[in-house]
Amino acid sequence: MSLVVVKTEVDLSNLDKNVSDALKELNFEIKDNDIITIKPNLCDYRPSEQGGTTDPLVVEAVIKYIRTLSNCPINIVESDHALAIADDEFERMGYLYLEKEYENVKVINLTKEKHHRLYLGGFYFDEFSAPEVLLKTTKLVNVAKLKTHTQTKITCILKNQFGLVSRRYKKRYHPFLSEVILDLIKLFPPTLSIIDGLVAMEGSGPSDGDRRDSKILICGNDPVTTDIIAARVMGIKPLTVPVIKLAKKKKVSNLKYNLIGTLPKLKFKHMPWYSYLMRRYGLNSHKRAARKYAKKKKRSEFYSDVAAGFLVLKQGNYSTLQSGLIDRQIFFRVFKGMLKRPFVRIKLKLKGI
Repeated sequence: MSLVVVKTEVDLSNLDKNVSDALKELNFEIKDNDIITIKPNLCDYRPSEQGGTTDPLVVEAVIKYIRTLSNCPINIVESDHALAIADDEFERMGYLYLEKEYENVKVINLTKEKHHRLYLGGFYFDEFSAPEVLLKTTKLVNVAKLKTHTQTKITCILKNQFGLVSRRYKKRYHPFLSEVILDLIKLFPPTLSIIDGLVAMEGSGPSDGDRRDSKILICGNDPVTTDIIAARVMGIKPLTVPVIKLAKKKKVSNLKYNLIGTLPKLKFKHMPWYSYLMRRYGLNSHKRAARKYAKKKKRSEFYSDVAAGFLVLKQGNYSTLQSGLIDRQIFFRVFKGMLKRPFVRIKLKLKGI
């Protein structure tokens, strides 16, 4: 049975102690021949104080604890993504000082690493191109952010694992996200899972949500049960989270855990339910289309755009990789154009143009 430790009322003044106490309660041990890899969540353009990315001070607290046990190599890794290059994210989000401040610590862009092709035979990947640094890792520490997500309901430990795919443009995997994540969990299982909830994000996460001061730290030795606790904290039923539901179905985890600490229920805001359902329908349609008829992918993109349109009407603007930044003015202009287009075509046909 796995163990999850919850620390509440955590702030910068007591962060190091709370991290240290949690890791001791989890019996997290390090040996001198270990190679530690830490994976924060940097796949965003909003800093930690806005709830978008992992606070480097949480990662530093983990490094400080490790250094009380060993001077083993520590790698902090992230991959390029559609919005930014990992090297720029390390600099922009304040991670480079860790490499300078602590001996035997490196920040590494997984996309630039040497890769080795592995036969996987997984839920999604038959083969996987793995960065060498991950293959050499003896203990993986996943340090995620506490956020809601417009496609997956929550983005914590399991979704943060997606950043181990080193390809920059990962959109092709989105309809199969749960299967991809479970493959990565089986291939690179986190020894330690930590969720930074000092400042979280609610609403239309992972990028367009609202900051939420939750002052919570969730640590576990199993990624699935750690996310279950995160979902419960946010007021979301764990089995409504697609990847947790699939983890149970595929028996990746038995979902059983012992809890140490108080479990607050903070009741996070989520995106409008009708927009979420439309987004999920679009992704599932895309999944079916990809398996059968590639030409049907446009239908799923239509559903995705409709979901984004609902958000525009609800909150005034929305940023999506597919359509860029949409606001109400642009949305209504495009919508009017869509309504007028058939009449314009009929008029031109009548004129013989």
